Amino acid sequence: MKQLQTQNGNGAPNGNSQNGGSNGTTARPLVMPVNGDAPMGDEGARTPHKPKPAPYDQAVILQQPSVWSRSIVWAIVGVSSFAVLWAGLAKIEQAVPAQGQLEPQASVQAIQAPVGGVVKEILVEEGDQVKKGQVLIRFDPTAAAAQLRSLEQIRDSLLQENAFYRSQMSGVAAPTSVAATIPPQVLALTTNRAGLLEENRMYRAQLGLAPGENLSPEQVARLQAGQQEATSRTAAAQLEVAQLRQQLVQAESQLAVARETAAIDENILGDIAPLVEEGALARIQVLRQQQEAMKGQAEVTRLEQEAGRLRVQIAQAQEKLSNTVALTSTDLLSKIAENEKQIANIDSQINKVIVENDKRAAEIDSQLSQTKLTLEYQELRAPVDGTVFDLKAKGIGFVANNQEPILKVVPANGLEAEVYITNQDIGFVREGMEVDVRVDSFPFSEFGDIKGVVTQIGDDALPPDQLHQFYRFPAKVELNSQTLEVDGKELQLQSGMSVSANIKIRKRSVLSIFTDMFTRSLDPIQNVR
Repeated sequence: MKQLQTQNGNGAPNGNSQNGGSNGTTARPLVMPVNGDAPMGDEGARTPHKPKPAPYDQAVILQQPSVWSRSIVWAIVGVSSFAVLWAGLAKIEQAVPAQGQLEPQASVQAIQAPVGGVVKEILVEEGDQVKKGQVLIRFDPTAAAAQLRSLEQIRDSLLQENAFYRSQMSGVAAPTSVAATIPPQVLALTTNRAGLLEENRMYRAQLGLAPGENLSPEQVARLQAGQQEATSRTAAAQLEVAQLRQQLVQAESQLAVARETAAIDENILGDIAPLVEEGALARIQVLRQQQEAMKGQAEVTRLEQEAGRLRVQIAQAQEKLSNTVALTSTDLLSKIAENEKQIANIDSQINKVIVENDKRAAEIDSQLSQTKLTLEYQELRAPVDGTVFDLKAKGIGFVANNQEPILKVVPANGLEAEVYITNQDIGFVREGMEVDVRVDSFPFSEFGDIKGVVTQIGDDALPPDQLHQFYRFPAKVELNSQTLEVDGKELQLQSGMSVSANIKIRKRSVLSIFTDMFTRSLDPIQNVR
């Protein structure tokens, strides 16, 4: 049987000792058989009757270092135990990612001119820092001032015109200077009204209902002519009554004479009638006397009728006299009523003009207020401290309107991060949680992050849109610092910068993460049919 024995570099057998040294303690060699022979011990190796094996027939002897093996095993066991113990006890932060951007804590102030105007002077530029109350833009006040003066003149003219109308309607004398500004058609109405009033006053004076004072010479002449006419008609009627009464007196006197004559003739006829029968007188004399008696009676009848006719005429004349007086009064009263009707019509037209003027004056007052506001806001001032942004007025002569902002001011009271949390991550997020905010413009590995706190969470999810293709909850993060510091220099943050936020929701053990991954890997198996 051939044997192979490993040798060291000096040709000596490589002993198996601790720490790899030769300390005199030799392990039991393991002789590997050659050509199928069984392993042999030390005794068989030293059998004298065996020939010495050739070098290439020596057995390979493998020596097992038992101390190193145990050390490695115990090291693996220790490290594994420590790793499991650390994984069970060590806690790491679990964070929820969220994307968003920096925004001012107060909303961006869009500044627009209260009224339109032409820019006269621009005192700031894009990006300038401004203080509250600082003048930003001045407008040209020329047009507004001219409009203010024009509106005031128109309003004063309307007010003076209405005052003139009211004075005319109340009977108070108005300044003649105002009459020059009154429209001719309305001035004619007021003149006619004044004439009608004077005419009515004259008629009332003629009726004795009012004193005839303060009448113009023309009105006095008309009053006198009217009174003379009325007096003349009354005198004519009275004269007619007097004449008829005189005729009645004459008729009554004649009637009395006729009655006496008729009575005498009747007495004579009565006296001579017996004489005729006795033949003392001729019958013809009796007939003549009888004829005279009949004539006397007829005269009496005629005079009685004449007296009756005169009485009737006297009554008619007296009625005519009364009618003449009444007719004069009625005619004057009718004229007064007609004039009052015309005056009422004129007053209605004047009142309509007054109402229209008052309406125009009210509109002008509104325009005056707007114009005064325009003059008051000829200087556009900053409402808050901040930075000028989106300045649209690029030069003098820019026409501003009150519909679009002319510039914006980003408030300088601090920025906050507005981020959006997916509905899968919102479950553990609460207000007051700490947040690590990384500004995308500044790499995290070089500039670090900014600490913050969740201050507000939306009550409901926002629907997907073109920018965000998922349901999301808006949240606001208050930053502990408004700058990033690197190499002793502060980098100022700006509104609109995109940020990535990690919201620290809780601490978890490392072991729970692996168990969670293992549990998730088993979920598909549970759903296999």
